[in-house]
Amino acid sequence: MPRELLKDDEVRVPRRVNQEIKDLVDPIVLRRTILWRIGLGLGVLVGLGLLTWYAFMRPPTGKALLAEAVEAAGGLEPWRLVEGGTYTRLHTVYDEDEQPVRVVTERHAFRYGDDGAIVMETTSDAGHARIGRNNDGYWASLDGEEADPEELAREMDLMCESDQCTPTCSMELSFYRFSMPFKLTDPGVISTHGGTTMLAGRTASLLQVGFEEGVGGDRWTLYIDDETKLIRKIEYYENADEDAVDTPPQEIYWSDHRIVDGLVVSHRQTYYRANGTKLEEYVIKDVDLRTPVPDERFARHAAPSLQTASLDG
Repeated sequence: MPRELLKDDEVRVPRRVNQEIKDLVDPIVLRRTILWRIGLGLGVLVGLGLLTWYAFMRPPTGKALLAEAVEAAGGLEPWRLVEGGTYTRLHTVYDEDEQPVRVVTERHAFRYGDDGAIVMETTSDAGHARIGRNNDGYWASLDGEEADPEELAREMDLMCESDQCTPTCSMELSFYRFSMPFKLTDPGVISTHGGTTMLAGRTASLLQVGFEEGVGGDRWTLYIDDETKLIRKIEYYENADEDAVDTPPQEIYWSDHRIVDGLVVSHRQTYYRANGTKLEEYVIKDVDLRTPVPDERFARHAAPSLQTASLDG
């Protein structure tokens, strides 16, 4: 026989029954509890959704997009091993029927280091011209005779319209394009993701490139192929202010990507008229990023034999 309940004995009520009693006594508390639980569940779902979007669906930042382009072009570490190099640039200007009206062969040489020397050589009707820069400043020669760097560069149409233009403006711009996307990882470069677009039937991501104050005043937009991560087009705004939307850029289409000394280099860069006909084209060839460039190549005076060999060899 069960013993009788004493006065002080605790009555144990099942949890379900106890909850029903509470619901009858204070239904408002129940609603608050339910709403709190629903809110917590929705918060968890929203948080998971944001994490999923951030990890898998969020567009890459400019830094991430640039990193992908650098990796596709061979990687930053192989580029950092480059101490200097040479390449030939064939510049062709076309008429409206896409017939060449002017062809110029330029031989470029560069090296990293304390002087960051650079030189360009070309032969025209005027003779064999050399224009360069090293720790001694700008220098030039024509057929082995010393010449004024700025005058010779302007005569050869190698300087832009900017007041800050230098005699090596054309070759420095050539080298900067040649070294993309690697040089865009230098300090002072600001890269942002500009969305996506279609280019010749393929999707491309836009990499907007600017510079910190005191580093540069120009801007670039790079069209990065979404599949290959290689540069297919660039738009160049020379000394353009961010708000100068009326300034049309130079549009340069990149093609003929090849591996040279472990790095992917575009060997053809083309400008087009508004009607779609070819206006100008730069063809890159004879790229050498491993053979050390002799000091004599960057000297103010070089023997004619060295000049001819460096341009034709």
